[in-house]
Amino acid sequence: MGLEIDGLDETIKSLEDMEQKAQELDGENEVPLSELFTDEFMGLYTDFESLEEFFEESPWEVESGDDIEAIPEDEMDSYVAEHTEFPHTDGMTSKAGSEWAAKQLGFSRK
Repeated sequence: MGLEIDGLDETIKSLEDMEQKAQELDGENEVPLSELFTDEFMGLYTDFESLEEFFEESPWEVESGDDIEAIPEDEMDSYVAEHTEFPHTDGMTSKAGSEWAAKQLGFSRK
């Protein structure tokens, strides 16, 4: 007597698709800040509802990525520690990157 499992072909296809996506993500990726720090992410982990609000309320004038690069790291770390669940910018960026990669692989929070 054998056991019949339905949907195994679909599961294998899903795993193959995930493997393909993982290979595409391997290495360094340039991700726009708005895609990395989504409104959902900002609402969950910060005092703000969006990345735009995060910078509007900050002490800096931020118009572009170049402006962000000009902010001293220790000042940004202090702002992040005060207004987010993270102790520093690297922690916030790491979490956002992990969530972005999970979404790219087909995992979702819901």
